[in-house]
Amino acid sequence: MAEEIIQKQMTLLPEYQEEFLKNLLANIYQVDEETGTITGIAAQSPLYGQPVYQMEGGGTTLDPTQAAVDAEGNKVQFYEGADGSFTTDPSLALTDQYGEAIFATEGGVAVPDVIGFTDSQVDALRRMTGYTDPVTGEVVYEGMMDAYQPYLDEALQTFQSGTDLAGTAGTARYDPSGQIVYDTVTDPNTGQVSQVARKDAEGNVVREGGYKDFFDPFVDDVVDAAQLDIQEALERERSRIGSEAASMGAFGRRRDLIEGQAIGRSAAEEGKLTAQLKSTAYTAAQEQAQSAFENQQKRGLQAGQLFQGLGTGIGALGEAAQAQGFQDFNTLFNAGQLEQQQLQRQYDVQRAADLEQAYEPFARFSYMRDILQGVPSSGTSLAAAATPQASPLGAALNYAGQMGGATGGIGTLGSIVNRGT
Repeated sequence: MAEEIIQKQMTLLPEYQEEFLKNLLANIYQVDEETGTITGIAAQSPLYGQPVYQMEGGGTTLDPTQAAVDAEGNKVQFYEGADGSFTTDPSLALTDQYGEAIFATEGGVAVPDVIGFTDSQVDALRRMTGYTDPVTGEVVYEGMMDAYQPYLDEALQTFQSGTDLAGTAGTARYDPSGQIVYDTVTDPNTGQVSQVARKDAEGNVVREGGYKDFFDPFVDDVVDAAQLDIQEALERERSRIGSEAASMGAFGRRRDLIEGQAIGRSAAEEGKLTAQLKSTAYTAAQEQAQSAFENQQKRGLQAGQLFQGLGTGIGALGEAAQAQGFQDFNTLFNAGQLEQQQLQRQYDVQRAADLEQAYEPFARFSYMRDILQGVPSSGTSLAAAATPQASPLGAALNYAGQMGGATGGIGTLGSIVNRGT
């Protein structure tokens, strides 16, 4: 008689493991069958924090349904205060780099952001491009671009003045009667600049530096004194001639002749002396005037060279001023860049820490998932085996078949019955 064994086996978790697994899944994601409310850490992104609201009694809550409502019907949400507390006044709240008040939240991760220019960098840019106070209109910084231009303009004018002085001093010719005085006149219509000779009230051309300006004013006094001396000498000569003539008995025409000759010599000497004195005075005045003119020309050349050097120096000063301005800009901007990089690092580190904290529960559940992958290593196994019993009718028929050949057909039937059971 053939035997057939049927086995059934199933694996069951221990009760404590089943309960742990159900709680684990409920913490990750669960839907309330009655209200349909979704709960668990996977119900919303861990990147978003939960806003902190003010309750009607003044407390804090994370449930928006319990939040107080303002006059416009908006839920009252707290801001982060500067001292770490909560406040509903945005003017007392912490602000981000854009000046916006920061809402108070629990959890969450800040969005990726780039730290903007620091105050030092903003100040450096204002110095370079110029800045005007938008409220008062006051010019706080003049732009450094083209800062050299006023210096170059002044340098050009100064250099041109030196060129004009040098040109005038190098080409002017001495005039004994004096140099004509010119005035610079600008045409109000065309703006053309020209030199016009100055005239006095009588319409005469004004001159300066002529010999008359250097003529000795005491020459006439010297001439008068010389003439007086000559007259006195003549009187003495007359007296001497008279005395000699009296002693020699020379009277009448002979005496007059002698005196006339003496007077003629005196007049000639007086005229000659006067001419010599005036000629000497004129010559001296002429030499002094020409010397003064030449000295003035030399001074003009020196002044021209001085103005040209001064103009070059002013231009170099403008370039140096702008170069120093750009150096200040680079120093200030680079210092701000260091501050910007440090703030960016701090922001990135804080955000990385927030990300790690936000995803920590998921890492923990992932770790538990890896542990549960080995279940049911400690589970309970239940096995059942069944052996069918031979039918009594089949056994009797088999026995009968064995006892007699006439009943062979019945024995075959018994075998079939046994196999069927």
